[in-house]
Amino acid sequence: MDDIRGSVHGIDSWWTRYFIDPLAFRLAYLIANFSRISPNTVTLITFPIIFVSAYFFFVGKPFYLIIGAFIYEFNFALDCVDGKLARVTGQTSKFGAFFDLYLDNFNVFINLFALTYGQYRITGNDKFLIICILYLFVHITQQLNKYLALHILGGGFKDKFYFENDLQVKKSFPKRIKSFFAKKKLNIVLFTTVEGEAFVFFFGPITGYVFESIFIALILVSIFFALKTIFFMKSCIDLDKESRGSP
Repeated sequence: MDDIRGSVHGIDSWWTRYFIDPLAFRLAYLIANFSRISPNTVTLITFPIIFVSAYFFFVGKPFYLIIGAFIYEFNFALDCVDGKLARVTGQTSKFGAFFDLYLDNFNVFINLFALTYGQYRITGNDKFLIICILYLFVHITQQLNKYLALHILGGGFKDKFYFENDLQVKKSFPKRIKSFFAKKKLNIVLFTTVEGEAFVFFFGPITGYVFESIFIALILVSIFFALKTIFFMKSCIDLDKESRGSP
């Protein structure tokens, strides 16, 4: 279990860290110790489950929404398992990373459409279709921003941003805040797409406030997306200074 816990990402979202990882750790432990299931097989298992949660969301009745919410989050836990399993067993691969990323986004698209169209079918209210399009736009923009950052700043840009020596941390209050989040291994951007999906696919369906939850997620994800963009731009400026030898 210590090996499994040590396989987590350096920085992660609070929803994953505190609510999903406790289950994902145990699933990864069981699979790693008592089976020969590969990380890519775990990823493949998540594929049909996407359509199971989508079915319950599409039906749209209160009890079905609750079932769909828990199936969706269980599938997210499995999605977290494959990466941990790959790292702890030394089976990481470019194909696995691509396959996992592809299914992650496919999952969001299919389930968001099923959830909002199901509510539109029941209520006849166009607002569900509009909020679906808006949320997908923000989600796609977030993904593009993330991989632009990886391309421009490099794979270790998060570590460079969060982890600084003690002398640097003492310089300013913002750096102390950043250091606090780094020690907790939490993303300083408190509302990422992960938290957005928790609102859209979990809190909304189990409370029955589907539109309201998507709307709140849309607003908060957009606000923190702007904050994240500022962080990325600051990191780009710092790299430019380093390359020019500026203090």
